[in-house]
Amino acid sequence: MHSNAFRNLWFGQALANMGDVFYIVGLISLVYNLTGSAVYMTAVPLVITFSRFISSMAAPLLLNRFQMRSLIAYSQMGKTFFLCTFLLVMVVNMGNVWVYLGCAGIISFLDGWALPARNSYVPYLVKREELMGANGFLSTVDQTIQFSSWALGGILLALLNETNLFIAVIVLFLASTFFMLKLPVIPMTTLEVRKVWWQQLGEGWSEVKRRKGLVPVFWIYGLESISGTVWIAAVLYLYVDLKLERGEEWWGFINSSFFIGLVLASYAIFKLHTIFSNHRDKWLPVCMLITSAVTIIFAWNKIAFLALVLSFLFGVFDQIKNVVLQTYLQETAPPQELGKIYAAQGALTTLLFGLSSVGVGLLLEVLHISVIFSLSALLLLSTLIPVRVMQKNIKA
Repeated sequence: MHSNAFRNLWFGQALANMGDVFYIVGLISLVYNLTGSAVYMTAVPLVITFSRFISSMAAPLLLNRFQMRSLIAYSQMGKTFFLCTFLLVMVVNMGNVWVYLGCAGIISFLDGWALPARNSYVPYLVKREELMGANGFLSTVDQTIQFSSWALGGILLALLNETNLFIAVIVLFLASTFFMLKLPVIPMTTLEVRKVWWQQLGEGWSEVKRRKGLVPVFWIYGLESISGTVWIAAVLYLYVDLKLERGEEWWGFINSSFFIGLVLASYAIFKLHTIFSNHRDKWLPVCMLITSAVTIIFAWNKIAFLALVLSFLFGVFDQIKNVVLQTYLQETAPPQELGKIYAAQGALTTLLFGLSSVGVGLLLEVLHISVIFSLSALLLLSTLIPVRVMQKNIKA
């Protein structure tokens, strides 16, 4: 974990993630200033999510043709180029919001390759016994960047305005590209199998089906993507208003409490990775039980302070579960196939999360918010079934 290669990977990705958050902050502000419409504002995450889903689906075609370092670096170069185009459109005062959303879609499409490729790189750069610690460290960096960049992005937006904020993002993207180009070259497999493009698109799914140990992992990811939609900002906003009957500041407090739990859990795994690695078979079902129990209590709770504690606990155990699953996936699949498997996982979770977000919005029109959270808790509890199957596969 102390190699220059691993340092270049996490530092380059951290700069890219920070730039992504600043970019979204600036884009939302720009769209709102142009349209004054909340509907157009909600179109921003929709465009980003859909573009990343398409990117995840197309990733196997690229992984078969390009070396991973090239894929990551050229993706970052492409994002920088289109952001410069985006900025040029702003300078000439083009007021068509769909042009900006189109650029956002292209940038998000290019970004969709970065995370699967980064996660695929990790087993090449660290020892097998350090995988849990490396994933914990990367999660710590990711969550810290996410937690701090939204607040910092808002401050920079107020100080600099949208144009200067986008210039700062371009600088971050260029610096990220520099570190990505310093990554070591991972040799591509020498076995060449001729497949038509639609067969290549399904290679990640074929690999999951072929390796039975990955099937329950994907079931867990799928169920959690559906259940996790209750924790999105819009639903929590309604929870604070309808259930807790508190002001908007408590919406921010609950979100902050959740992210603090994520960061602390990631740091604990990084520092105590041997303990977590040796007992991962016990941690996974414990995390599923606790997150389910926390969600059901959260559903019917009316005490604001207790909501903070529950949100914190959910963040802690949800993150432990994520890192354990990530490490298991990296150890189960061959390194040369990880990129395609991560692409399949990204497509699955993005699609289910997007559809479930729409579904939750419709259910909120007919069901009480406490019932929605209770259904989420039941889905989380049902993940114990694929967890049990996964444990049997490990023992076998």
